[in-house]
Amino acid sequence: MIDDKHDRKMCSGPTTPVYLIPWDPDSQEHVDRMKLQRIACGWKVDEVEGWREPQRKGLVGIHWVVLHPDHPDTMRRLAKHCAAHPSEAGTLLDSSTMILGRPRACDRSLPAFHPVGHISLDAISSKPELETSLENGVLSLMNFYISTALQSLGLGGAALDFCEKMARDDFGAKAITLDTIANEECRADSPRRIALKRPTPAITNQDWYARRGYQLYARKQIAWYDIDDLGREWPVSSVYMRKDIR
Repeated sequence: MIDDKHDRKMCSGPTTPVYLIPWDPDSQEHVDRMKLQRIACGWKVDEVEGWREPQRKGLVGIHWVVLHPDHPDTMRRLAKHCAAHPSEAGTLLDSSTMILGRPRACDRSLPAFHPVGHISLDAISSKPELETSLENGVLSLMNFYISTALQSLGLGGAALDFCEKMARDDFGAKAITLDTIANEECRADSPRRIALKRPTPAITNQDWYARRGYQLYARKQIAWYDIDDLGREWPVSSVYMRKDIR
């Protein structure tokens, strides 16, 4: 059985501002909050209902990103998040009893919490390029979101660190794979970025993951299509990245 209270102590500390709590697919409050966060994220809100059964079956491992109660910046950050997203001001209960097919003990020392993002560590994927297989020790990172009010504060990196430790120590994974938008799609002179009126990021997703040890191993020329205000379709290229965690 996975002891989340133990993991919170082991993975958190004065310099680690977040930890993870599993999403409960049988809680309507959890489902409704996930939909709010996907709206804020900008896509996949229509897929949330479809995540419930895979989470129950242990095929995907969606977790909430939660501010650590002992971190000195938590109250200030939580106030900032709730001001930007007032519909998320209420707390949720830690109620999930399974994660990736394994029983877990809810942390009764912190029964209610405010999620400020979410991240998924999955044992299956519809994308064969990710090589996802818990049996082979490869889990895949999916659906990673940090509150728009709290980005660029190191919370994403802390959540990823927690996720990697959990993958290695709790599930015996040897590697994590992911896919993300390719660098060329984010450049200042990208016709797609200009047409969609997207800002030029200070750091691209691809470069951010590369700084954290993820290595590119494949590309997909057309991963999906974006649609601009005029109804024009823009093909988007993606990259596949991997990090060995053992």
